[in-house]
Amino acid sequence: MNIDYEYLSRIRRAVALYTTKKTSNILEGDFHSIHKGRSMDFEDLKEYTPGDEVHDIDWKSSSRMGKILVRRYMTDRRHNMMFVCDSGLKMKGDTPCGDSKKEIALMTFGMLAYIAGRNGSDFAIAYSKADQPSVSLFKSGPDHLEGLLYEYEKHICEDNQRTISQTLMDVVSMVHKRMIIVLITDMEGLSSISKDTVRAITKDHDLLAFGIEDASLFGDNVYDLESSRYERFFFSHSRKLKELDKEMRKELGDQVHETCKQSRVAAVSLKAESEIIDKAIVLFERYRHGNYGYITTTL
Repeated sequence: MNIDYEYLSRIRRAVALYTTKKTSNILEGDFHSIHKGRSMDFEDLKEYTPGDEVHDIDWKSSSRMGKILVRRYMTDRRHNMMFVCDSGLKMKGDTPCGDSKKEIALMTFGMLAYIAGRNGSDFAIAYSKADQPSVSLFKSGPDHLEGLLYEYEKHICEDNQRTISQTLMDVVSMVHKRMIIVLITDMEGLSSISKDTVRAITKDHDLLAFGIEDASLFGDNVYDLESSRYERFFFSHSRKLKELDKEMRKELGDQVHETCKQSRVAAVSLKAESEIIDKAIVLFERYRHGNYGYITTTL
């Protein structure tokens, strides 16, 4: 597939900046399993490296060989990563940093899929398109990624009435294999997913989430995407409404945090393209160590 497309080159440049840094095994070609429960199909042994699970150490083999060895299983080598991505008119909005929600969603999917493929995993994407579910096949490689990016970019900001929760359930009902599901949405999307839905998903799959933050409703030149007009000065400069909005956002954040914590989901917020990989490292490390919940910590 020959597509004149800039995203893949941007993704490669962004990921390349981290290859010379001591960041995380997720970027060093050693993509550890993050599954809560793993296949019992033993594959081979490898020398222990920091970050490996201690309970996977094969003490008999380690004693015989004179070095610490850990067992690897089939799921340690190849994962199926499903990216469930939000779409709709709201993706035309901006974040508090002024970055485009659309661009952050595309680059988050692109960067993580690129890293996953480089580390031997297959990946797919699911989103709502023209009020219908769009679920791709699991494959790997730059051609596959480029094609998925191209299609998602075409439809990400189209008006549709399907919710991210419906897309999640579409994926679970249509794909009959164990998956690491990476959810890319915003606070509205995260808060709309019920506890029952999350628990139904995490029963058989791993679920991690990125919540793209929305720009403030207050200040100069505030544009309302739903009404397609600039907000009235009276509302966008009201201190009382600003405080109320702040309280409501905190309540939503607390609600999402509790749902994630109770359902064994790790989630982080995103507000700038420059923090995608750092936040991804935080997310995967937290999940691997059972540190569930939703965090908005600034890096």
